[in-house]
Amino acid sequence: MSRASNQEACAVPDYSAPATGSGASRLDAATTYAPHEEARVQVRDYLAQLVDVVDQHPEPVMARDEAHWRLVELVDELSRDPLSPRRVQSRWLRLVPLLREVRPDIPFPALTDLLNRAVGTP
Repeated sequence: MSRASNQEACAVPDYSAPATGSGASRLDAATTYAPHEEARVQVRDYLAQLVDVVDQHPEPVMARDEAHWRLVELVDELSRDPLSPRRVQSRWLRLVPLLREVRPDIPFPALTDLLNRAVGTP
């Protein structure tokens, strides 16, 4: 194999995307296109930050409490090796309705895409 074709075969695809500039959250468009392991770290770190954000919600409601422990559970799941995509997605599906109630400003489509990339599902 020639050196040029070897370099092409080993090239890392560019998963970046231009920032949206919406400022809706710290989760920008570039994180949605991150490679698998990088996406896992990004989504785990973002969700870990959300644990504190949800914990500081001003109203003590049952949805907040349940969202908090489900977030902690999901962060723990994302830290496991080997990762279970089925368990991660199951936990995410149970968490989303609670988060929508407590924090409707979260960019759910971008976060869901990043989570899918992290667990290797389409």
